Amino acid sequence: MSRKEIVYNDYLLRLGDFRETIHTHDTSLPIRVRVTMSHEGDAVAYDVKVMGDGTAEEFFVNGDRVWWWDSKAPGVMEPYGRLFLPQTASGYGGGEYKSPEPSYRQRAWGFQRFVVDWFENMLYLSSNRGFTKYSYPLLAGPPSIEEVSKRAGDLSLLEEWLSNLILYRINEAKRYPALRKQLEAMSARLSKLGVDISPYVLGGPSVVIDLTEEDMWVSAVNSGYGVNQSVSSIVLGTLFPPGTLIMIEEPEMHLHPVMQRVVTRIFTEIANEGKQIVITSHSDHFLQALRELVNEGNLAAEDVKVYHFKKVGRGTEVSEIDVADEEALRHLF
Repeated sequence: MSRKEIVYNDYLLRLGDFRETIHTHDTSLPIRVRVTMSHEGDAVAYDVKVMGDGTAEEFFVNGDRVWWWDSKAPGVMEPYGRLFLPQTASGYGGGEYKSPEPSYRQRAWGFQRFVVDWFENMLYLSSNRGFTKYSYPLLAGPPSIEEVSKRAGDLSLLEEWLSNLILYRINEAKRYPALRKQLEAMSARLSKLGVDISPYVLGGPSVVIDLTEEDMWVSAVNSGYGVNQSVSSIVLGTLFPPGTLIMIEEPEMHLHPVMQRVVTRIFTEIANEGKQIVITSHSDHFLQALRELVNEGNLAAEDVKVYHFKKVGRGTEVSEIDVADEEALRHLF
């Protein structure tokens, strides 16, 4: 969505081409993504259908199709892999509206802008690498990972972006005291991992991320991957606003089983702030910790969905697991 085109290969993933991506390599099938959400009492849906030779987008409000774009429509000259919702929502046109009336288009545009903003707030964290440096220069204004990459030439410099974001939030909190609660929550959650984040000035504003054990400190640069890969998930998950979708791939990697349970509880706190977290995991400890949280009443059972994916031949069998069912979880592992 941010690239405004269909991308199969990016800094977080390598999928190949359409034929390699589609189920069973059947190029007659489409890849379809549909996102539905509620906005001030109205039901909004955005539907994308990707084919080997075309892309189609549809936008619905309360079940009524209000806007659409089809790269295979007669006379269309645009690249078939392009997405037009971001352009349309920004007021630059593209696609067709059900009604040409300005008031109709203005109302539809408001819904479209809401959906695009939701995508822009989506936080995706692949298997995070550890921190490789002590400190990073501060960018002017709210940092984005794209801005960091322009200077560094590497779009995967998550740690540099993270450092800039923390400093930016610390400075913002001086003007907007409400942000202090987020920073305090961030610090409290990181302390459960034995991690301390502190700003300092040495040749420019920077952030030091340390592991602390009583009076002893160790730079996170020299710590194990398990803890420092969790720092970014916890920091970003805490600092991003309610309504954010956070997607994390295998957060248990390199973590001791006890710490896996600690991190699960931290993720639950973040989710209870009105953020949605999607995790892929192979860890029994994550599931058992979720079961305990539900049984303790710290997490509502209806707010948790667990799906087990099992490869069967060339297909995948998906089943839903009741996270409160200890016997079912034991059976999985």
